[in-house]
Amino acid sequence: MNNRGFTLIELMVVVAIIGILAVISIGAYKKYSDSGRGAEVAAMFGELRAKEEAYKAETNTYLTTATTNELDVYPVVPSASCAEPCAKVASSPPSFWTNVASTPSLGLQVNKKQLYCGYAAVAGAANGWTSLTSAVVAGTNGKNAFSNVVPTVPWYYLIAICDNNRNNPLNTMYVTTSQNTTMIILNEHL
Repeated sequence: MNNRGFTLIELMVVVAIIGILAVISIGAYKKYSDSGRGAEVAAMFGELRAKEEAYKAETNTYLTTATTNELDVYPVVPSASCAEPCAKVASSPPSFWTNVASTPSLGLQVNKKQLYCGYAAVAGAANGWTSLTSAVVAGTNGKNAFSNVVPTVPWYYLIAICDNNRNNPLNTMYVTTSQNTTMIILNEHL
């Protein structure tokens, strides 16, 4: 009688191959979902850049949206309402984002109901790191984006913070400046 079947070694090889494929696919999925948040950042930076330029055309200055420091983003990251990475409701933006008669604002209309990352703009006058529109001063990430050289013209930088991994205290940050459209990415895929 000829018994047919799989040996234990053959089954172990199959299980090992499936395990390797699972590890590879989890890493690929994480990169894919991180790139989705990167696309959100690029779109929001484009919108913020256009609104900052429109604001400057009217007032001859750029507007700072952060109220305490460069990490004061909207919506707040990490969010207490959900386990990161998660979509945060963008239904009630602060007054500097939308058109409010008594407050300087960018008039930004968030087309999405949810955002995965938090955003802020820090702006200042020529030849200085101080803001004209708030008490916020350029932070480390902004100064690094300008290569620690104080701009000789009015300036701004945009910062986005994405909590791609709730288990890692380092959030992914995206920074771009008024003088360069390149996005600097810090702590990507951590």
